[in-house]
Amino acid sequence: MATAPPASASREATGELLTSPLIGTWRATVSLENEQEAAIFTFHPGGIFTSAAEGIHIAAGRWAATGHNTFAYSLWQILPSDLSGLPHRYLGEVQAMHTGRLDGDTMTSQGIGRQIDIDGNELRRGIVHVRATRFGIHLF
Repeated sequence: MATAPPASASREATGELLTSPLIGTWRATVSLENEQEAAIFTFHPGGIFTSAAEGIHIAAGRWAATGHNTFAYSLWQILPSDLSGLPHRYLGEVQAMHTGRLDGDTMTSQGIGRQIDIDGNELRRGIVHVRATRFGIHLF
């Protein structure tokens, strides 16, 4: 029978998810092979991750602090087959897992992303790099 972690460990992990300097909104550049995509990342208190890239690529996932200035996150993104017309049809999905580092208002991460077709077949897999800058209250 599995036992629960000590209450102090649970409080510590919860505290990181509520007070981490990673929490906030970031303007990101996502690079995969010869492709680059502009994105907005948000790391929400409690370990929730959301992003929007190139207008239609919306992803959700989870994040966790792994050290003082380090973290990990994973995401899942639906790929529509028709970006200009309605209704959007499901084409497949992207899954990714990253590890990253904070340096003030700059965040970098690297991970593995994979594209999966509608039948669950992996179409491609590659290393993904992210560089992001924190959004402040003053945009201009």
